[in-house]
Amino acid sequence: MADKLTENNIFFLTSAFARKLGNQADELFESIGLSSSHALLLHLINKNPEIQPGQLAEMLHLKPSTITRLVQKLERRGMVEKQSKGRATKIVCTNDGQNTAGNIRTKWDKLIQQKREELGGRYVEVLSEMISNALDTMEE
Repeated sequence: MADKLTENNIFFLTSAFARKLGNQADELFESIGLSSSHALLLHLINKNPEIQPGQLAEMLHLKPSTITRLVQKLERRGMVEKQSKGRATKIVCTNDGQNTAGNIRTKWDKLIQQKREELGGRYVEVLSEMISNALDTMEE
């Protein structure tokens, strides 16, 4: 039997939901040896050549130190490299990273389609919009 603290607790509910979705995404990306976080980051770097770490942090609602840690793993795997000019640092995909990024988009599309089928397309759209708006509001 559920407790009111878990039924109406936005902190518990969003964490549980995020864990469940995150585990499903991680399982899908396991075949290419990346976590879902690394896969999304690589996709964004490939889509936005010469992106700066601060821009990635803003896009993903993460701290810059978290972006640094995630990028370092992709660097060790030979998928991205940093390019510095003066104080500005940009991140670019290597050839290996570009090849992997092409596979990532297909997997994300598959995962999103699975959620649309499971939950309903309109539900996924509304929930995504509500979460995005809440994140934006909380950061203001």
